[in-house]
Amino acid sequence: MRTRYILCTMLCLCMSLTAEAQIFKKLKKKAEQAVERTILRKTDEVVTEKTEKTIDDVTSKKDKSNTTSNKPSETENQSEITTGNASLGLHTAAKKDFFKEDVVILLHENGNLNQIQFFDADQIAVRIKQDDQPKGGYIDSEGFIYGYNEKENAFNKSSLMASAGQGMMGPTMIVEGYKLPPEPFMAQLQKQQDQGLTPNPFNGIVEFAFIYKPEQFRYEDFKEIKQTNRGKTYTKFEFLNEPGYEGSYVLFDDQNRLVEIYTNKSAVNQPSDGFQMDMMPPGESLLVYDYKPVEVQLPPAREVRSRGQDMMGALMGSFNKEKNRDAASDEDYDTSDSKGMIKSAKNSMRNNKVTVDMLPDSYDFDWEYKTLMVMDSKKKNNIEMTILIKENAPYTATQMVDPQIKDMGTMTMLFDNELNTMVMFMKLQGNQNVLQIYAIPEVKVDNSEIDYEVKELPGKYILNYNCKGLQLIHEKYIVNVYHTTEAKLALPNFFNFGANKNMKLPDLDPRLAKQFTNSLVMEMEYIDKKKAKNNFRISAVSLKQTPNTINKKDYKAMSFLSGAQMFKKD
Repeated sequence: MRTRYILCTMLCLCMSLTAEAQIFKKLKKKAEQAVERTILRKTDEVVTEKTEKTIDDVTSKKDKSNTTSNKPSETENQSEITTGNASLGLHTAAKKDFFKEDVVILLHENGNLNQIQFFDADQIAVRIKQDDQPKGGYIDSEGFIYGYNEKENAFNKSSLMASAGQGMMGPTMIVEGYKLPPEPFMAQLQKQQDQGLTPNPFNGIVEFAFIYKPEQFRYEDFKEIKQTNRGKTYTKFEFLNEPGYEGSYVLFDDQNRLVEIYTNKSAVNQPSDGFQMDMMPPGESLLVYDYKPVEVQLPPAREVRSRGQDMMGALMGSFNKEKNRDAASDEDYDTSDSKGMIKSAKNSMRNNKVTVDMLPDSYDFDWEYKTLMVMDSKKKNNIEMTILIKENAPYTATQMVDPQIKDMGTMTMLFDNELNTMVMFMKLQGNQNVLQIYAIPEVKVDNSEIDYEVKELPGKYILNYNCKGLQLIHEKYIVNVYHTTEAKLALPNFFNFGANKNMKLPDLDPRLAKQFTNSLVMEMEYIDKKKAKNNFRISAVSLKQTPNTINKKDYKAMSFLSGAQMFKKD
């Protein structure tokens, strides 16, 4: 397991908080990827409000747009009435591989049964029963929402919310509201997108039954209890470390199927910050899952497209509907080694006490080390990385140049190990310079046995330096690393660069620690034994003793969590 930490911390040299960081998802596993996506997913409350209203309008028992005329309104385009379940014919095998059995879901709020959802695994569709909707509603596997129009005496269906953005935003808020572990959900979201599916067409409520298993709750945030009822044994996980949610739990049956999600949110004010996506009001919420046969027949319906729907789709996000040619294996979406990681990252950032005033007035550097990263999957878009170094200083910085976004400005990531903070210095278009401060999340060190082999490679010259080579051989990948002791510069903290101070060099394999302590890495190559598209190489381009300074006064401090008031007053 230490191999993972070696490679992950090496990759911190070139890791950014942009989407480009996802190129390392196979190496870093879904845990690290999930943290990045969670940190970045700030959704505008106004958009959310409008989204919720749109759903209400589509599923209401009256179509307000047709109260005066049977003709399409100025805001809607209507098609002919269609029958059948066209959505079932899209990616059928992948859908049925995930949605494996029928289930009836009861949604309770404060002791009242508000809604019942009937899910048919054969049709991969849901029928919704609700008191204020006599004709009910339906959702199909492409996210089409069916609502009854009394004026037309027929059903309309809309795909307004069936976008990648909504497939993440809505269910993510529900995950947060019920305080479920987000890592399995995020991994499944990625898998659906990789398969070309419409993500979370049932807004997560149905999907939770097939995502969550007992093993995903077996860590320090939950207390496991066995209980027997009517001859059946149930596994209960009580929530720990969730202030304001005392008494909440998740329950599984003797077949490890999810049967209850209960939360009791107190009226005590909850912390409000940029990571708080829980919009559920105080009170009791209960989801009950009953696995029994269900039949759902989608009604004939006319598709209704609202004006601006394409714009909404663009704002919420879109994705390639073509299936990923290099289908990933289940282990690529395994989150067993990332339990609690997102919460830990959010807590680290939420509890970050470092302010701009605590930063030094300037960061000085003596060396400029230029490298080039080439990825097999993006050979035309090589990334230039310049590492700024000051010997024996408790900080290091990396400037990245991506040819796809180079005209938008420059970005320098600085890791201050004394403050345990990453500072992002950005020079944007229009001569606007801003900085943002991020806490470096806690890292749980795994001291399990090393599961790779180390071999020496033939030496070679890089930038006229004689370099020694090491090869790390794992059952899934190979890493070739070349380093030199001839350069005037040594980078002894290379392996734990940008990481938490708890990740010390002695935790590494002694065979590596001995060789790298007084050396400079000049080349690293990662080779995936199964998927060449994951391969990449980082090579030295130049090493110069060049003075460089980042002055704090040249940047405007921007708060990551402050919304509209993002720019702080000096």
